[in-house]
Amino acid sequence: MELLLISADPARMDCALRPFVRSGFGVQKAPTLAEGLEKLKASLPHPPALVLLDEGEGRRGDGAMRSAVMQILAVSAFTYVCAISSRSAEELHDAMEGLGMLSPLPAEPAEADGEALLQRLARFVPIGQAKKAGAAS
Repeated sequence: MELLLISADPARMDCALRPFVRSGFGVQKAPTLAEGLEKLKASLPHPPALVLLDEGEGRRGDGAMRSAVMQILAVSAFTYVCAISSRSAEELHDAMEGLGMLSPLPAEPAEADGEALLQRLARFVPIGQAKKAGAAS
């Protein structure tokens, strides 16, 4: 199972990604939305289970983040998306209402934030399958 991180500063996410890696997730990284969309298209018909999208490239405002998420969903409608944002979960939820996004990670996420996200994702995706796939490789 894979996740795609779209961030110009992926090292900032290392702590939050640890629970995913331990659970068998492969991690792809893209520094820009355009490169992330290309990786997402190339992964079809087996897209990543999760795309983590940071506020970089001017996505701090509602319209820009919403547009980026809609572009991701246009490529792969069944991929879960989570924002990495300095905004509160409630504020981001109101702005992204109707897109079905997971609760956001904070702008400087800790390992516990990644673990909480993994648990939220596990409600929708069979995470145990990621570990089995990783062990078989």
